[in-house]
Amino acid sequence: MELLPTDLDPERGRSPRPWIGGILAVLVIPLLLATSLTWGAGAGGPAARAAATRVVSPADLEQAFGIRLDLVAVIAAGGLVNVRFTVVDTDKAGHVLHDNADLPALYVEARGAVLRTSQPKAHKMTILDGASYFLLYPNSGGVIQAGTGVSIVIGDVRLEPITAQS
Repeated sequence: MELLPTDLDPERGRSPRPWIGGILAVLVIPLLLATSLTWGAGAGGPAARAAATRVVSPADLEQAFGIRLDLVAVIAAGGLVNVRFTVVDTDKAGHVLHDNADLPALYVEARGAVLRTSQPKAHKMTILDGASYFLLYPNSGGVIQAGTGVSIVIGDVRLEPITAQS
């Protein structure tokens, strides 16, 4: 193949349209990120597994995991979901908060979506009885809005849906 003089930038020896790669990166990378953080209800997928978990009351969640859920709120112009909780038993809460694989997920039954924290914790935190903590979740595609029913999923149990606030 012979290159014509108009095919290359004479100073750099490359295509005169480098902005095309930038546009593709701006469009494709967020789509891939959203897809990796929000999973649908496909057979055997995270949403199907979350739907199959045992539903528990707030008192049961507190008894089993030593965590009392305080708030689920949509923040940052709808881009993040803030989950606030209080540790009532450090021994029970320790395995949930120290192991990135056990971090709670958010399940939105009406949308068949599961949200996970955007990044695992980079360090271990000191867990204290009576202390309040929070986890942030990317709200990919605006799945959760004020008024949306949201369930917290930990392992094989999920909290009965609570209403997200703004």
